[in-house]
Amino acid sequence: MQLLILFSVLLAVLVCVVLGANNASACVETSAGIVSVEYLVLATAGGLGIIAGAVVEGGKLSNAVYGGVLFSPSNKATAIVLLATLIVMLVATILNLPLSLTQAMVGAALPIGLLLELGVNWRFFALVAVSWVAAPFVAAAFSIVIYQVTRLTSRRMGSVFRRARMYAVTTLGGSFYVGYALGANGVGLVDGISRSAISTPLLFSLFLSIAAVVGIYLFGYGAVRTVSERILALAGSAALAAQLGGALTVHLFTQLGVPVSIIQTTIGGIAGIGQAKDIAIMNRRIVLRIVLGWVVAPLTGLALAWLLLTLT
Repeated sequence: MQLLILFSVLLAVLVCVVLGANNASACVETSAGIVSVEYLVLATAGGLGIIAGAVVEGGKLSNAVYGGVLFSPSNKATAIVLLATLIVMLVATILNLPLSLTQAMVGAALPIGLLLELGVNWRFFALVAVSWVAAPFVAAAFSIVIYQVTRLTSRRMGSVFRRARMYAVTTLGGSFYVGYALGANGVGLVDGISRSAISTPLLFSLFLSIAAVVGIYLFGYGAVRTVSERILALAGSAALAAQLGGALTVHLFTQLGVPVSIIQTTIGGIAGIGQAKDIAIMNRRIVLRIVLGWVVAPLTGLALAWLLLTLT
């Protein structure tokens, strides 16, 4: 049993590394148009946000899997759900496809709950599923409002150079806030499913968040390019609005203890800005791949968890 717990802890760390690599685009990609801000600077701001979010508010997702989707905890279930989630996210990251950790993990938890008779809370599962559908639209609405406000504000600043400096500074703040939302919701979700086996939950939250930051630094650039350069390059107030709209949405759902995807909300924010500016998405093929990934992620997590359970 002790070996199974250690294996689960290792899986949780690896899942957070891959989460950071895959979801780095949420912290960085919308800032592509601000040339004065380097990737590493934005990654650092996002990384600090992840650590703060996981430590301060990650506990709000502690009951999303056990006590949420599933009624009863199980060490075996934890290991299988984490392993299935890791495989799904790792393959997506290798393919440079931004994907939802929450969908993969919740999808993996469902068959485990049924087959191990842990009890499935269908009401909470339905709430999560509805939230997945609603979150991109909420983010789009937030982003449009923020875009209109920031655009009006920037017009009153006069100098183009003052505007550029303002956007550079505020985008750093936006990257931190996106990271904060990702840490609270994404890392918090991984932390929550592993927390029952850990005697020092605060230190474990810190450790998992640092693992996510390592993923951003070492492996995140490919996913960033997929969103920033191949879908819709944004700059200035549009970049800031897409960042803040997506992060604000995730932060809102975090207060409700509902796991949602920072990737989904960021794409929703970008789409909202695209509509507000009346511009076409640059690469609909990439968008279609990402949207299909939102369907494939929970189904693949479900299938992998079922297969892993039958093999053990």
